[in-house]
Amino acid sequence: MKRPDTADMKRLARRLPPSVYITIILICFFGLLTDNYFTLDNMGVILRQAAPLLAVSCGQTVVVLTQGTDLSLGSIVSLMSVFWILLLNLGVPLPAAVACCLLLSALCGLINGWVASKLKIPVFITTLGTQNIYKSAALLLCGSMTIYHSHPVFRTVAREGFLHLSWSVWIALAAYSLTVFLMKKSRFGKMVRALGGNEEAIATSGGSVIKSRILVFVYAGLMAGIGGLLVCCRIESGNPNAGNGMEFSAVAAALLGGSSLREGGGDPAGTLFGVLLIQVLKSGLMQVGVSSIYQNAIIGIVVLAAIIFDAIYRRTDSE
Repeated sequence: MKRPDTADMKRLARRLPPSVYITIILICFFGLLTDNYFTLDNMGVILRQAAPLLAVSCGQTVVVLTQGTDLSLGSIVSLMSVFWILLLNLGVPLPAAVACCLLLSALCGLINGWVASKLKIPVFITTLGTQNIYKSAALLLCGSMTIYHSHPVFRTVAREGFLHLSWSVWIALAAYSLTVFLMKKSRFGKMVRALGGNEEAIATSGGSVIKSRILVFVYAGLMAGIGGLLVCCRIESGNPNAGNGMEFSAVAAALLGGSSLREGGGDPAGTLFGVLLIQVLKSGLMQVGVSSIYQNAIIGIVVLAAIIFDAIYRRTDSE
């Protein structure tokens, strides 16, 4: 068997985003500071908490690959969390309630895509506006209060699973695998990358740039809907604040994973490591007793440093 040479190892290292190395370093660091960090239970908790963000980050990554950001995804998560509980409280069967939530989340994405593409309003402004609309809708549906519903499926999805991983983690990994497959192997993925840097290619192949861009936001909305359902299972309630800030964490995860807002390129597979970096950092800071006042600042500094390091590394490598 041929042994990999030094050049092969260097090429492999270049393909991996900085978040991979930083995550490994943080796991070792927090493992040395706490006694139970490396236990299966603790790792399971970290992955379970990361599951909703992974689903949302999959949708955000697709938008980032088109050189855009969807600021409404966190509000869609909150809206789906509330809407699902409301439907269950009204006696709607579970499968029908799930289907309604996913359809509504896709509709939210459709609205985003239609306004941004058809009316030619910048994506940032469009989703900033719909962010407030969807958040207000969530607050109105629940009367600005957390609403509850007891259903055995919540604990099943959030607590039980296979190979020490809860079903919520498997669902998020399925969404992640689907996203990576679509971006790398499907016509949808080629279309997304064309939107990020060569829209003329879509028109040349007989496609519609407007329809393609709308489809991107529908997919992002659908992933946010899945994230909202996973959040709901974890907290066993509908909370209008459940998705607060998740859109920014999803952007950070996409960028940490190697996607680029400026170039509209990157490898969507790296988003998983971006999500893990954020969640490992959150969990570790909490376990070592860092005040919540400083947690967001530290996370922001680490994320920003990783993105800057990646940008410098790419520029040096290209030279």
